[in-house]
Amino acid sequence: MLLPREQSPWNCGYYLGAVALQALGDVADGKLDLLGLQERMSLLTKRAISPTQAIAAAAWLYLIDAVKLDENGEIQKCV
Repeated sequence: MLLPREQSPWNCGYYLGAVALQALGDVADGKLDLLGLQERMSLLTKRAISPTQAIAAAAWLYLIDAVKLDENGEIQKCV
């Protein structure tokens, strides 16, 4: 799923992770809840991002230590 061959590259994990990082970088405190992240990703890509895609992007970024969850459950970009 990270580099799919049969589907659009705009649905791959690397691209969605990059869009999520950009969305988190665009907010002042670098934090968003999952719904806010999904909405900002949709605005940046100018197409609908599904909840599954937003979760996959956040999970990928969490696995590589690019984001963390704060005490309120918001996704926060790591420095």
